[in-house]
Amino acid sequence: MIDNPELGYTPANLKALRQKYGLTQQATADLLDVKISGFQRWEADINLKSHTDMPLKKWFELLQKLTK
Repeated sequence: MIDNPELGYTPANLKALRQKYGLTQQATADLLDVKISGFQRWEADINLKSHTDMPLKKWFELLQKLTK
């Protein structure tokens, strides 16, 4: 599990944070108002062609929504 999500976005941190709060990829995508396919690209391994970096604004939005 991730102990310090404030250390920043990585696909592994995103997945660990999502799992810590018991959320599915779909539920997290809905929470952030993004398509599931986009969310999956953020969580994909950085070595995959399908990977895209999560915008910092969305990372902070997720942290804010989960830690309220």
